[in-house]
Amino acid sequence: MSTRQAHAGRATSKWHVGSLERFFRRTGLFRWPLKHHESPIVRSGLQDPWRGNSAAGAIILANGIDWQNEAVDGNDFSWIRHLRAHGGGRARQQTRSLISSWLDNNSSWHMQRWRPDVMGERLANLTQNYSWYGESASEEFQAVLARSVAVQARCLALDWRRMRALDDRFSGLSGLAVAEAALGASRGDLLSLLDLAMPLIKTLVNEDGGHVSRMPDRHMLLLRKLVELRSAAAYAGVGIEERLDAVIHKMGSVGRMWRHGDGKMANFNGAGMINAAHVEEILNRTRTSSKVLQQAPQSGFIRFASGRTTLIVDTGAPVSRDMSADLTVGHGTLSFEMSIGNTPLIVNAGQTSADPNLRRLLCSTSAHSTVSIDDQNSSDPDSGRMAKISNVEVGPATGGILATASHDGYESSHGILHHRKLYLAAGGGNLRGSDELEYTGAPGEIPRYAILRFHLHNRVSAAMLGNGQVLMKIKGNKTGWLFKAAGGEVGLDNSVYFDAGIRHSCQQIVVRAPINEIRTVGRHELKWAFRRSDS
Repeated sequence: MSTRQAHAGRATSKWHVGSLERFFRRTGLFRWPLKHHESPIVRSGLQDPWRGNSAAGAIILANGIDWQNEAVDGNDFSWIRHLRAHGGGRARQQTRSLISSWLDNNSSWHMQRWRPDVMGERLANLTQNYSWYGESASEEFQAVLARSVAVQARCLALDWRRMRALDDRFSGLSGLAVAEAALGASRGDLLSLLDLAMPLIKTLVNEDGGHVSRMPDRHMLLLRKLVELRSAAAYAGVGIEERLDAVIHKMGSVGRMWRHGDGKMANFNGAGMINAAHVEEILNRTRTSSKVLQQAPQSGFIRFASGRTTLIVDTGAPVSRDMSADLTVGHGTLSFEMSIGNTPLIVNAGQTSADPNLRRLLCSTSAHSTVSIDDQNSSDPDSGRMAKISNVEVGPATGGILATASHDGYESSHGILHHRKLYLAAGGGNLRGSDELEYTGAPGEIPRYAILRFHLHNRVSAAMLGNGQVLMKIKGNKTGWLFKAAGGEVGLDNSVYFDAGIRHSCQQIVVRAPINEIRTVGRHELKWAFRRSDS
Protein backbone atom coordinates (compact mmCIF):
# COMPACT_ATOMS: atom_id res chain seq x y z
CA MET A 1 0.00 0.00 0.00
CA SER A 2 1.35 3.45 -0.93
CA THR A 3 1.75 6.28 1.60
CA ARG A 4 -1.03 8.21 -0.16
CA GLN A 5 -3.39 5.21 0.11
CA ALA A 6 -2.51 4.70 3.78
CA HIS A 7 -3.31 8.34 4.61
CA ALA A 8 -6.55 8.15 2.63
CA GLY A 9 -7.51 4.98 4.50
CA ARG A 10 -6.97 6.64 7.89
CA ALA A 11 -9.00 9.65 6.78
CA THR A 12 -12.01 7.65 5.56
CA SER A 13 -12.01 5.49 8.71
CA LYS A 14 -12.46 8.61 10.83
CA TRP A 15 -15.18 10.31 8.80
CA HIS A 16 -17.31 9.75 5.73
CA VAL A 17 -17.53 11.77 2.53
CA GLY A 18 -18.90 9.94 -0.51
CA SER A 19 -16.88 9.72 -3.73
CA LEU A 20 -19.23 11.99 -5.70
CA GLU A 21 -19.20 14.59 -2.95
CA ARG A 22 -15.41 14.44 -2.82
CA PHE A 23 -15.29 15.26 -6.51
CA PHE A 24 -17.74 18.15 -6.03
CA ARG A 25 -15.77 19.56 -3.11
CA ARG A 26 -12.67 19.96 -5.26
CA THR A 27 -14.50 22.31 -7.60
CA GLY A 28 -15.15 26.03 -7.44
CA LEU A 29 -18.87 25.33 -7.00
CA PHE A 30 -18.11 24.10 -3.47
CA ARG A 31 -15.60 26.83 -2.58
CA TRP A 32 -17.67 29.77 -3.86
CA PRO A 33 -20.43 29.75 -1.19
CA LEU A 34 -17.77 29.44 1.56
CA LYS A 35 -16.46 32.89 0.61
CA HIS A 36 -18.11 36.07 1.91
CA HIS A 37 -17.98 39.45 0.18
CA GLU A 38 -16.72 41.27 3.29
CA SER A 39 -13.03 41.13 4.18
CA PRO A 40 -12.50 39.05 7.35
CA ILE A 41 -9.92 40.05 9.95
CA VAL A 42 -8.11 37.81 12.43
CA ARG A 43 -7.97 39.66 15.71
CA SER A 44 -4.88 39.40 17.90
CA GLY A 45 -5.01 38.82 21.63
CA LEU A 46 -5.77 35.11 21.90
CA GLN A 47 -2.95 33.32 23.71
CA ASP A 48 -1.70 29.79 23.07
CA PRO A 49 -1.73 28.10 26.51
CA TRP A 50 0.88 25.51 25.56
CA ARG A 51 4.66 25.57 25.47
CA GLY A 52 6.57 24.58 22.36
CA ASN A 53 9.84 22.70 21.96
CA SER A 54 12.73 24.99 21.08
CA ALA A 55 14.88 22.14 19.73
CA ALA A 56 12.07 21.03 17.41
CA GLY A 57 11.69 24.67 16.35
CA ALA A 58 15.36 24.84 15.40
CA ILE A 59 14.97 21.81 13.13
CA ILE A 60 11.93 23.32 11.41
CA LEU A 61 13.76 26.64 11.05
CA ALA A 62 16.67 24.90 9.37
CA ASN A 63 14.77 22.42 7.16
CA GLY A 64 11.27 23.82 6.65
CA ILE A 65 8.34 21.52 5.83
CA ASP A 66 7.73 19.86 2.48
CA TRP A 67 3.98 20.20 1.91
CA GLN A 68 4.22 18.13 -1.27
CA ASN A 69 5.09 15.06 0.81
CA GLU A 70 1.91 13.16 1.69
CA ALA A 71 3.65 11.64 4.72
CA VAL A 72 4.19 15.05 6.35
CA ASP A 73 2.28 15.22 9.61
CA GLY A 74 2.16 18.97 10.09
CA ASN A 75 -1.29 19.91 8.85
CA ASP A 76 -2.54 20.63 12.37
CA PHE A 77 0.04 23.47 12.57
CA SER A 78 1.19 22.48 16.06
CA TRP A 79 4.71 23.21 14.76
CA ILE A 80 3.98 26.94 15.09
CA ARG A 81 4.49 26.80 18.86
CA HIS A 82 7.86 25.08 18.37
CA LEU A 83 9.07 27.97 16.21
CA ARG A 84 7.60 30.40 18.76
CA ALA A 85 9.54 28.63 21.51
CA HIS A 86 12.72 28.97 19.44
CA GLY A 87 11.96 32.67 19.06
CA GLY A 88 13.47 35.44 16.99
CA GLY A 89 12.69 37.25 13.75
CA ARG A 90 13.84 34.36 11.56
CA ALA A 91 11.45 31.99 13.29
CA ARG A 92 8.57 34.42 12.68
CA GLN A 93 9.51 34.75 9.04
CA GLN A 94 9.77 30.97 8.65
CA THR A 95 6.31 30.61 10.21
CA ARG A 96 4.80 33.08 7.73
CA SER A 97 6.61 31.41 4.84
CA LEU A 98 5.40 27.94 5.79
CA ILE A 99 1.82 29.15 6.29
CA SER A 100 1.88 30.89 2.90
CA SER A 101 3.29 27.77 1.26
CA TRP A 102 0.59 25.59 2.83
CA LEU A 103 -2.15 27.98 1.66
CA ASP A 104 -0.76 27.91 -1.88
CA ASN A 105 -0.81 24.09 -1.88
CA ASN A 106 -4.21 23.71 -0.21
CA SER A 107 -6.60 26.13 -1.84
CA SER A 108 -8.80 23.14 -2.76
CA TRP A 109 -10.54 20.81 -0.35
CA HIS A 110 -8.62 17.65 0.65
CA MET A 111 -10.00 14.57 2.44
CA GLN A 112 -7.17 14.31 4.97
CA ARG A 113 -5.90 17.87 5.34
CA TRP A 114 -9.43 19.31 5.62
CA ARG A 115 -10.64 16.60 7.98
CA PRO A 116 -12.66 18.34 10.73
CA ASP A 117 -10.51 17.33 13.71
CA VAL A 118 -7.30 18.26 11.86
CA MET A 119 -8.85 21.54 10.70
CA GLY A 120 -10.02 22.34 14.22
CA GLU A 121 -6.47 21.89 15.51
CA ARG A 122 -5.08 23.98 12.64
CA LEU A 123 -7.47 26.88 13.15
CA ALA A 124 -6.87 26.90 16.90
CA ASN A 125 -3.08 26.93 16.43
CA LEU A 126 -3.25 29.63 13.74
CA THR A 127 -5.43 31.98 15.77
CA GLN A 128 -3.96 31.37 19.24
CA ASN A 129 -0.45 32.19 17.96
CA TYR A 130 -1.49 35.02 15.63
CA SER A 131 -0.22 37.78 17.95
CA TRP A 132 3.28 36.31 17.70
CA TYR A 133 3.66 35.71 13.96
CA GLY A 134 0.82 37.61 12.25
CA GLU A 135 0.41 40.95 13.96
CA SER A 136 3.71 42.26 12.52
CA ALA A 137 3.25 40.63 9.10
CA SER A 138 2.45 42.47 5.88
CA GLU A 139 -1.13 43.53 5.19
CA GLU A 140 -1.21 41.17 2.22
CA PHE A 141 -0.26 38.17 4.39
CA GLN A 142 -2.84 39.13 7.00
CA ALA A 143 -5.58 39.46 4.39
CA VAL A 144 -4.79 36.16 2.64
CA LEU A 145 -4.60 34.31 5.94
CA ALA A 146 -7.84 35.84 7.24
CA ARG A 147 -9.72 34.81 4.08
CA SER A 148 -8.41 31.25 4.40
CA VAL A 149 -9.27 31.04 8.12
CA ALA A 150 -12.80 32.24 7.37
CA VAL A 151 -13.27 29.73 4.51
CA GLN A 152 -11.91 26.87 6.62
CA ALA A 153 -14.14 27.86 9.53
CA ARG A 154 -17.25 27.80 7.31
CA CYS A 155 -16.25 24.40 5.94
CA LEU A 156 -15.64 23.15 9.47
CA ALA A 157 -19.09 24.37 10.51
CA LEU A 158 -20.52 22.08 7.82
CA ASP A 159 -18.39 19.06 8.67
CA TRP A 160 -17.59 18.67 12.37
CA ARG A 161 -20.65 16.47 12.92
CA ARG A 162 -19.39 14.00 10.28
CA MET A 163 -16.59 12.71 12.52
CA ARG A 164 -17.35 9.19 13.74
CA ALA A 165 -15.75 9.57 17.18
CA LEU A 166 -17.28 12.05 19.63
CA ASP A 167 -13.83 13.21 20.71
CA ASP A 168 -13.02 14.14 17.12
CA ARG A 169 -16.32 15.97 16.76
CA PHE A 170 -15.50 17.98 19.85
CA SER A 171 -12.00 18.70 18.54
CA GLY A 172 -13.51 20.16 15.37
CA LEU A 173 -16.21 22.11 17.21
CA SER A 174 -13.84 23.58 19.79
CA GLY A 175 -11.40 24.63 17.05
CA LEU A 176 -14.30 26.28 15.22
CA ALA A 177 -15.26 28.21 18.38
CA VAL A 178 -11.67 29.40 18.88
CA ALA A 179 -11.44 30.53 15.25
CA GLU A 180 -14.79 32.33 15.37
CA ALA A 181 -13.71 34.15 18.54
CA ALA A 182 -10.59 35.35 16.71
CA LEU A 183 -12.67 36.38 13.67
CA GLY A 184 -14.87 38.56 15.91
CA ALA A 185 -18.07 36.52 15.76
CA SER A 186 -21.06 37.92 17.62
CA ARG A 187 -21.74 36.88 21.19
CA GLY A 188 -24.92 35.12 20.07
CA ASP A 189 -23.10 33.06 17.42
CA LEU A 190 -20.42 32.02 19.89
CA LEU A 191 -22.99 31.09 22.51
CA SER A 192 -24.72 28.94 19.90
CA LEU A 193 -21.47 27.06 19.29
CA LEU A 194 -20.86 26.65 23.01
CA ASP A 195 -24.44 25.43 23.47
CA LEU A 196 -23.61 22.69 20.95
CA ALA A 197 -20.41 21.88 22.84
CA MET A 198 -21.93 21.41 26.30
CA PRO A 199 -24.06 18.31 25.45
CA LEU A 200 -21.02 16.75 23.77
CA ILE A 201 -18.96 17.38 26.88
CA LYS A 202 -21.67 15.86 29.06
CA THR A 203 -21.68 12.75 26.86
CA LEU A 204 -17.90 12.44 26.94
CA VAL A 205 -17.33 13.05 30.67
CA ASN A 206 -18.65 10.97 33.54
CA GLU A 207 -20.22 12.65 36.55
CA ASP A 208 -17.02 12.07 38.55
CA GLY A 209 -14.94 13.83 35.88
CA GLY A 210 -13.42 10.86 34.07
CA HIS A 211 -13.56 10.40 30.31
CA VAL A 212 -16.20 7.81 29.38
CA SER A 213 -13.59 5.77 27.47
CA ARG A 214 -11.67 5.29 30.75
CA MET A 215 -8.52 6.07 28.73
CA PRO A 216 -6.15 8.47 30.54
CA ASP A 217 -4.53 9.74 27.34
CA ARG A 218 -7.89 10.50 25.72
CA HIS A 219 -8.97 12.16 28.97
CA MET A 220 -5.97 14.51 28.93
CA LEU A 221 -6.45 15.44 25.26
CA LEU A 222 -10.08 16.37 25.88
CA LEU A 223 -9.06 18.35 28.97
CA ARG A 224 -6.57 20.24 26.83
CA LYS A 225 -9.34 21.19 24.38
CA LEU A 226 -11.56 22.37 27.22
CA VAL A 227 -8.79 24.64 28.51
CA GLU A 228 -8.45 26.17 25.02
CA LEU A 229 -12.22 26.59 24.74
CA ARG A 230 -12.40 28.30 28.14
CA SER A 231 -9.61 30.68 27.11
CA ALA A 232 -11.42 31.57 23.87
CA ALA A 233 -14.71 32.09 25.72
CA ALA A 234 -13.01 34.45 28.18
CA TYR A 235 -11.34 36.32 25.30
CA ALA A 236 -14.70 36.82 23.58
CA GLY A 237 -16.46 37.71 26.82
CA VAL A 238 -19.37 35.31 26.34
CA GLY A 239 -19.65 34.45 30.04
CA ILE A 240 -19.67 30.66 29.86
CA GLU A 241 -16.37 30.11 31.67
CA GLU A 242 -18.01 28.99 34.93
CA ARG A 243 -19.82 26.12 33.18
CA LEU A 244 -16.54 25.01 31.60
CA ASP A 245 -14.66 25.48 34.89
CA ALA A 246 -16.86 22.95 36.67
CA VAL A 247 -16.01 20.23 34.12
CA ILE A 248 -12.34 21.21 33.91
CA HIS A 249 -11.92 21.04 37.69
CA LYS A 250 -13.46 17.56 37.87
CA MET A 251 -11.35 16.30 34.97
CA GLY A 252 -8.24 17.82 36.52
CA SER A 253 -8.86 15.92 39.75
CA VAL A 254 -9.21 12.61 37.92
CA GLY A 255 -6.11 13.40 35.87
CA ARG A 256 -4.11 13.83 39.06
CA MET A 257 -5.55 10.58 40.36
CA TRP A 258 -3.98 8.66 37.46
CA ARG A 259 -0.53 10.22 37.87
CA HIS A 260 2.44 8.53 39.51
CA GLY A 261 5.13 10.31 41.51
CA ASP A 262 7.28 10.72 38.39
CA GLY A 263 4.44 12.67 36.73
CA LYS A 264 3.57 9.94 34.20
CA MET A 265 0.09 8.55 33.70
CA ALA A 266 -0.76 5.03 34.81
CA ASN A 267 -0.92 2.60 31.88
CA PHE A 268 -4.61 1.77 31.85
CA ASN A 269 -6.66 1.50 28.64
CA GLY A 270 -4.22 2.91 26.13
CA ALA A 271 -2.24 5.35 28.26
CA GLY A 272 1.45 5.94 27.74
CA MET A 273 1.82 8.36 24.82
CA ILE A 274 1.55 11.67 26.71
CA ASN A 275 4.82 12.52 28.44
CA ALA A 276 5.02 13.72 32.03
CA ALA A 277 5.87 17.33 31.15
CA HIS A 278 2.80 17.58 28.92
CA VAL A 279 0.59 16.09 31.66
CA GLU A 280 1.97 18.60 34.16
CA GLU A 281 1.33 21.51 31.81
CA ILE A 282 -2.28 20.50 31.17
CA LEU A 283 -3.02 19.98 34.86
CA ASN A 284 -1.44 23.31 35.76
CA ARG A 285 -3.70 25.05 33.24
CA THR A 286 -6.80 23.57 34.85
CA ARG A 287 -6.23 25.88 37.84
CA THR A 288 -7.29 23.07 40.17
CA SER A 289 -5.79 22.29 43.56
CA SER A 290 -3.28 19.51 44.05
CA LYS A 291 -5.88 17.45 45.93
CA VAL A 292 -6.02 13.90 44.59
CA LEU A 293 -9.18 11.77 44.47
CA GLN A 294 -9.23 8.43 46.26
CA GLN A 295 -12.09 7.08 44.17
CA ALA A 296 -13.80 7.88 40.86
CA PRO A 297 -16.83 5.58 41.11
CA GLN A 298 -18.40 6.15 37.68
CA SER A 299 -15.06 5.95 35.84
CA GLY A 300 -14.00 2.96 37.93
CA PHE A 301 -10.65 3.75 39.55
CA ILE A 302 -9.34 3.95 43.09
CA ARG A 303 -6.09 5.32 44.42
CA PHE A 304 -4.58 5.06 47.88
CA ALA A 305 -1.19 5.72 49.39
CA SER A 306 0.86 5.47 52.56
CA GLY A 307 4.39 6.72 53.05
CA ARG A 308 6.07 6.85 49.65
CA THR A 309 3.97 3.99 48.21
CA THR A 310 1.01 4.66 45.90
CA LEU A 311 -1.42 2.22 44.28
CA ILE A 312 -3.81 2.96 41.41
CA VAL A 313 -6.39 0.25 40.72
CA ASP A 314 -8.78 -0.36 37.79
CA THR A 315 -12.14 -1.14 39.40
CA GLY A 316 -14.36 -0.37 36.41
CA ALA A 317 -16.09 -2.42 33.76
CA PRO A 318 -14.41 -2.27 30.33
CA VAL A 319 -16.10 0.05 27.87
CA SER A 320 -17.67 -1.13 24.65
CA ARG A 321 -15.90 -0.57 21.35
CA ASP A 322 -18.53 1.97 20.33
CA MET A 323 -17.90 4.07 23.41
CA SER A 324 -14.13 3.89 23.16
CA ALA A 325 -14.19 4.55 19.39
CA ASP A 326 -11.22 2.24 19.16
CA LEU A 327 -10.52 -1.12 17.57
CA THR A 328 -9.23 -2.56 20.82
CA VAL A 329 -10.45 -2.31 24.40
CA GLY A 330 -8.28 -2.80 27.48
CA HIS A 331 -9.04 -6.01 29.42
CA GLY A 332 -7.11 -5.16 32.58
CA THR A 333 -10.06 -5.38 34.97
CA LEU A 334 -8.84 -5.24 38.62
CA SER A 335 -5.24 -4.66 37.51
CA PHE A 336 -3.16 -2.15 39.44
CA GLU A 337 0.04 -0.13 39.31
CA MET A 338 2.30 0.62 42.27
CA SER A 339 4.96 3.29 42.59
CA ILE A 340 7.57 4.01 45.26
CA GLY A 341 8.22 7.73 45.39
CA ASN A 342 9.10 8.80 41.86
CA THR A 343 9.63 5.28 40.51
CA PRO A 344 6.93 2.84 39.37
CA LEU A 345 7.48 -0.70 40.64
CA ILE A 346 4.47 -2.62 39.29
CA VAL A 347 2.99 -1.50 35.95
CA ASN A 348 0.83 -2.54 33.04
CA ALA A 349 2.46 -2.89 29.65
CA GLY A 350 0.70 0.09 28.03
CA GLN A 351 -1.21 -0.11 24.74
CA THR A 352 0.70 2.23 22.49
CA SER A 353 1.39 0.59 19.14
CA ALA A 354 0.24 1.22 15.58
CA ASP A 355 0.56 -2.52 14.86
CA PRO A 356 -2.94 -4.01 15.38
CA ASN A 357 -1.58 -7.42 16.42
CA LEU A 358 0.71 -5.88 19.02
CA ARG A 359 -2.10 -3.64 20.24
CA ARG A 360 -4.34 -6.67 20.77
CA LEU A 361 -1.58 -8.34 22.77
CA LEU A 362 -0.94 -5.25 24.89
CA CYS A 363 -4.67 -4.83 25.58
CA SER A 364 -4.97 -8.42 26.79
CA THR A 365 -5.51 -9.37 30.43
CA SER A 366 -2.07 -11.04 30.39
CA ALA A 367 -0.44 -7.66 29.69
CA HIS A 368 -1.84 -6.30 32.96
CA SER A 369 -0.95 -6.90 36.60
CA THR A 370 -3.90 -9.10 37.47
CA VAL A 371 -5.18 -12.68 37.15
CA SER A 372 -6.12 -14.44 33.92
CA ILE A 373 -7.54 -17.93 33.45
CA ASP A 374 -5.90 -20.09 30.79
CA ASP A 375 -4.54 -16.85 29.25
CA GLN A 376 -8.03 -15.84 28.14
CA ASN A 377 -9.12 -12.22 28.47
CA SER A 378 -11.43 -11.35 31.35
CA SER A 379 -13.79 -9.82 28.77
CA ASP A 380 -14.54 -10.75 25.17
CA PRO A 381 -16.50 -8.07 23.26
CA ASP A 382 -16.88 -10.35 20.22
CA SER A 383 -18.97 -12.83 22.19
CA GLY A 384 -20.63 -10.22 24.39
CA ARG A 385 -18.81 -11.42 27.52
CA MET A 386 -18.00 -8.21 29.42
CA ALA A 387 -16.86 -8.16 33.04
CA LYS A 388 -19.17 -6.53 35.56
CA ILE A 389 -17.76 -5.09 38.77
CA SER A 390 -19.11 -5.46 42.29
CA ASN A 391 -18.15 -4.96 45.95
CA VAL A 392 -15.79 -2.05 45.33
CA GLU A 393 -14.62 -0.58 48.63
CA VAL A 394 -11.57 1.34 49.84
CA GLY A 395 -10.90 2.73 53.26
CA PRO A 396 -9.00 2.48 56.54
CA ALA A 397 -8.32 -0.93 58.03
CA THR A 398 -6.40 -1.99 61.12
CA GLY A 399 -2.85 -0.77 60.60
CA GLY A 400 -3.33 0.38 57.01
CA ILE A 401 -5.68 0.74 54.04
CA LEU A 402 -7.79 -1.99 52.44
CA ALA A 403 -9.28 -2.04 48.93
CA THR A 404 -11.59 -4.78 47.64
CA ALA A 405 -13.38 -5.47 44.35
CA SER A 406 -14.81 -8.39 42.37
CA HIS A 407 -15.61 -9.08 38.72
CA ASP A 408 -17.59 -11.76 36.89
CA GLY A 409 -15.72 -11.72 33.59
CA TYR A 410 -15.00 -15.45 33.76
CA GLU A 411 -18.41 -16.53 35.00
CA SER A 412 -20.06 -17.20 31.63
CA SER A 413 -16.89 -18.81 30.22
CA HIS A 414 -15.73 -20.84 33.26
CA GLY A 415 -18.29 -20.29 36.02
CA ILE A 416 -15.72 -18.35 38.09
CA LEU A 417 -15.75 -15.02 39.96
CA HIS A 418 -12.54 -13.12 40.74
CA HIS A 419 -12.29 -11.36 44.13
CA ARG A 420 -9.24 -9.15 44.75
CA LYS A 421 -8.11 -7.63 48.07
CA LEU A 422 -5.21 -5.20 48.42
CA TYR A 423 -3.95 -4.19 51.87
CA LEU A 424 -1.27 -1.49 52.19
CA ALA A 425 0.27 -1.27 55.65
CA ALA A 426 0.88 2.11 57.27
CA GLY A 427 4.19 3.53 56.10
CA GLY A 428 3.87 1.85 52.70
CA GLY A 429 6.51 -0.82 53.26
CA ASN A 430 4.20 -3.84 52.99
CA LEU A 431 1.57 -4.61 50.35
CA ARG A 432 -0.40 -7.81 50.90
CA GLY A 433 -2.84 -9.16 48.36
CA SER A 434 -5.35 -11.93 47.85
CA ASP A 435 -6.83 -13.12 44.56
CA GLU A 436 -9.64 -15.55 45.22
CA LEU A 437 -11.31 -17.49 42.42
CA GLU A 438 -14.78 -18.75 43.34
CA TYR A 439 -16.74 -21.36 41.41
CA THR A 440 -20.40 -20.34 41.14
CA GLY A 441 -21.80 -23.60 39.76
CA ALA A 442 -22.39 -22.06 36.35
CA PRO A 443 -21.56 -24.15 33.25
CA GLY A 444 -18.59 -23.43 31.04
CA GLU A 445 -15.08 -24.62 30.26
CA ILE A 446 -13.20 -26.54 32.92
CA PRO A 447 -10.31 -24.22 33.81
CA ARG A 448 -6.74 -25.48 33.83
CA TYR A 449 -4.58 -22.68 35.24
CA ALA A 450 -4.92 -19.36 37.02
CA ILE A 451 -2.02 -17.11 36.07
CA LEU A 452 -1.24 -14.10 38.26
CA ARG A 453 1.14 -11.54 36.75
CA PHE A 454 2.98 -8.53 38.12
CA HIS A 455 4.71 -6.60 35.33
CA LEU A 456 7.76 -4.74 36.64
CA HIS A 457 8.90 -1.32 35.47
CA ASN A 458 11.98 -1.31 33.25
CA ARG A 459 14.02 0.36 36.02
CA VAL A 460 13.38 -2.66 38.26
CA SER A 461 15.60 -5.76 38.16
CA ALA A 462 14.41 -9.01 39.73
CA ALA A 463 16.05 -12.31 40.68
CA MET A 464 14.68 -15.58 42.07
CA LEU A 465 15.93 -16.60 45.51
CA GLY A 466 16.37 -20.17 46.65
CA ASN A 467 13.30 -20.07 48.89
CA GLY A 468 10.94 -19.24 46.01
CA GLN A 469 10.88 -15.54 46.81
CA VAL A 470 11.80 -12.76 44.36
CA LEU A 471 14.24 -9.97 45.19
CA MET A 472 13.67 -6.68 43.35
CA LYS A 473 16.00 -3.70 43.12
CA ILE A 474 14.98 -0.30 41.77
CA LYS A 475 17.79 1.38 39.83
CA GLY A 476 19.29 4.19 41.88
CA ASN A 477 17.54 3.07 45.08
CA LYS A 478 19.41 1.29 47.87
CA THR A 479 16.25 -0.28 49.29
CA GLY A 480 15.09 -3.54 47.76
CA TRP A 481 11.71 -5.32 47.77
CA LEU A 482 10.88 -8.97 48.41
CA PHE A 483 7.96 -10.84 46.85
CA LYS A 484 6.48 -14.09 48.10
CA ALA A 485 3.31 -15.99 47.27
CA ALA A 486 1.25 -18.97 48.40
CA GLY A 487 -1.17 -21.01 46.33
CA GLY A 488 0.90 -21.20 43.15
CA GLU A 489 4.38 -21.61 41.70
CA VAL A 490 6.40 -18.39 41.45
CA GLY A 491 8.61 -17.64 38.46
CA LEU A 492 10.10 -14.81 36.41
CA ASP A 493 9.54 -14.10 32.73
CA ASN A 494 10.28 -11.37 30.20
CA SER A 495 7.84 -8.55 29.49
CA VAL A 496 7.60 -5.18 27.72
CA TYR A 497 6.74 -1.70 28.89
CA PHE A 498 5.82 1.24 26.65
CA ASP A 499 6.68 4.79 27.68
CA ALA A 500 5.79 7.69 25.34
CA GLY A 501 5.83 5.30 22.39
CA ILE A 502 9.21 3.76 23.26
CA ARG A 503 9.32 0.03 23.89
CA HIS A 504 11.38 -1.15 26.87
CA SER A 505 12.31 -4.67 27.86
CA CYS A 506 11.41 -5.56 31.43
CA GLN A 507 10.50 -8.50 33.66
CA GLN A 508 7.32 -9.91 35.14
CA ILE A 509 6.62 -12.04 38.18
CA VAL A 510 4.33 -14.95 37.28
CA VAL A 511 2.41 -17.08 39.77
CA ARG A 512 0.91 -20.14 38.11
CA ALA A 513 -1.68 -22.31 39.87
CA PRO A 514 -3.55 -25.43 38.59
CA ILE A 515 -7.28 -24.96 39.24
CA ASN A 516 -8.77 -27.91 37.35
CA GLU A 517 -10.24 -29.16 40.68
CA ILE A 518 -12.02 -25.90 41.50
CA ARG A 519 -15.46 -27.34 40.69
CA THR A 520 -14.88 -29.88 43.45
CA VAL A 521 -13.23 -27.68 46.08
CA GLY A 522 -15.25 -24.54 45.23
CA ARG A 523 -12.50 -21.94 45.36
CA HIS A 524 -8.79 -21.27 45.01
CA GLU A 525 -6.89 -18.45 46.69
CA LEU A 526 -3.57 -16.91 45.71
CA LYS A 527 -1.98 -14.96 48.54
CA TRP A 528 1.01 -12.75 47.92
CA ALA A 529 3.02 -9.87 49.39
CA PHE A 530 5.54 -7.21 48.42
CA ARG A 531 7.70 -6.18 51.38
CA ARG A 532 10.36 -3.52 51.56
CA SER A 533 13.75 -4.98 52.44
CA ASP A 534 16.42 -2.79 54.01
CA SER A 535 19.07 -5.48 53.83
